[in-house]
Amino acid sequence: MISLIVPVYNIKKYLDRCVSSILTQTYKEFELILVDDGSTDGSSDVCDFYVRQDSRVIVIHKQNGGLVSARKSGLKIAQGEYIGFVDGDDWIEPQMYEHLMSLVTEYQADMALGGSIEDVNGQTIYKTNYLKPGVYDKERLCRDVYPYMLCAGEFFCMGVQPYIWNKLIRRDLTNKHMWTIDDRIRIGEDVAAVVPMLLMADKVVISDACDYHYCIRETSMMRQKNENREWDEVCILHRFLESVFSIYLLKYADLERQLSHYTIGNMLTRAYEKLAGKDGANILWPFGYQIGANKCIVYSAGNFGQAVYGYLQRNHGEKCALWVDRQYQRYRSCGMSVCCVEDVLKEKQADILIAVLSLELAKVIREDLLRMGISTERIYCINVTDDDIKEILLSIC
Repeated sequence: MISLIVPVYNIKKYLDRCVSSILTQTYKEFELILVDDGSTDGSSDVCDFYVRQDSRVIVIHKQNGGLVSARKSGLKIAQGEYIGFVDGDDWIEPQMYEHLMSLVTEYQADMALGGSIEDVNGQTIYKTNYLKPGVYDKERLCRDVYPYMLCAGEFFCMGVQPYIWNKLIRRDLTNKHMWTIDDRIRIGEDVAAVVPMLLMADKVVISDACDYHYCIRETSMMRQKNENREWDEVCILHRFLESVFSIYLLKYADLERQLSHYTIGNMLTRAYEKLAGKDGANILWPFGYQIGANKCIVYSAGNFGQAVYGYLQRNHGEKCALWVDRQYQRYRSCGMSVCCVEDVLKEKQADILIAVLSLELAKVIREDLLRMGISTERIYCINVTDDDIKEILLSIC
């Protein structure tokens, strides 16, 4: 049997879709644990409705304690041999758990990892893990997974999707680790669970099946950030993972570097205002870009692109000529003033800041710009050095 745990907090608008997608799974042997984490919008009533409709549904009503606390509450009463987690504002394809259960059963694996589907305003994007599908025993985990979990490239390209919600995990493994997670963690809750459990696992199966719909809402794309609070929360996550990794460092020496890169990536997207000026007046870090006579264009409307554009608008608004992205229509539908990439040709003197954290993607974008006739001296990519990382991390140690 599988235990499926769904934390619920003020998501009444989405909860029916989520629960219905679980109750109609082709795999029938499961219990569904809805953890109402102190909802105030009527979500509690929806949970109670489903208890009356299906004997497989169990509801826990608790005071609000956050996502980590809610998951632990569900795990405390879970009876299944394997555990799955679904976020209450997402939904899943009917065959998802039949597929994952078949993998862990056939290969006697501790975890099965799937892909995901991003749903944004009617657009669908399929995402698979960076690492190839297959069966990974401990030897192969050590060789092919652990060196790339949090950093599969030069910077901020993860080897596996770090989400807990597109996975099926042996309950014994979740019980070994989930109780140790700091309830204060509000950023990277999934990473705090998934990466340590991968380190503990003896066998893992990676699938390229994309059956989990991760729904990005307009409010999450345009959310207002409290950078001081988010900086503190990134620090809490870093210290927790650092303590977990400490017992593995002798075996897997690259973990410390991976964690450092992951934390700096989080800070760049979550608290960019605190880092942008670290190299001095009007020098935009980590681009090494002198904000001066020329106007500039921000390329990318992803999380980091939003952070860079927001910083420039607040502090150097007259210098920011344009904001562009290949998926500009997706962001425009959310109210962002993003233009198509070809508009860069209208700004013949403006410099271009490629605001993406993946250096591989930045290289592709740079080549595209060069083919468009943009001169190389006008193009700036990020440059995060080991010295930068050490300097920043000293502030949280």
